[in-house]
Amino acid sequence: MRKFILAAGLAALGAAVLASPAVAFDHHFTVVAKPKSSHGVGHNAFRFKDRLFDPHNRHDKVGQDRGLCRSKHPNKLKCHLRVHLNGEIGGFGDIRVKGGLDSGPDHLVVLGGSDDFDGVAGKLTILNTKKEDVVKYRFDLVR
Repeated sequence: MRKFILAAGLAALGAAVLASPAVAFDHHFTVVAKPKSSHGVGHNAFRFKDRLFDPHNRHDKVGQDRGLCRSKHPNKLKCHLRVHLNGEIGGFGDIRVKGGLDSGPDHLVVLGGSDDFDGVAGKLTILNTKKEDVVKYRFDLVR
């Protein structure tokens, strides 16, 4: 009888572990974005692509992004971007982001994602670095 109770308890524990959602992504992480390309679209917009790198090893590519920004005011841009990460940092999949950019640190809204980032929300903070064309993306995500 004890073996049956033990087996039933282990089976229930195993079912509970399988039914609980796995946290397959880091909630807080940073990557370095270096520009790959950029070109104008019409008279007030541009498309861009960046390569994303590990902040501790700037030769280790961990993803890429692509986006579209439109000028809404003289010193403000409204942007939409999709960040793809390869799983080395943060998780694997795409993160969709939108928001306004101006001088100083910018906070954009995370709209969701795919794969590991399915159903996420949160914010992306863009931080300037000492190099003019390189920025850091700091993600703060929740599910």
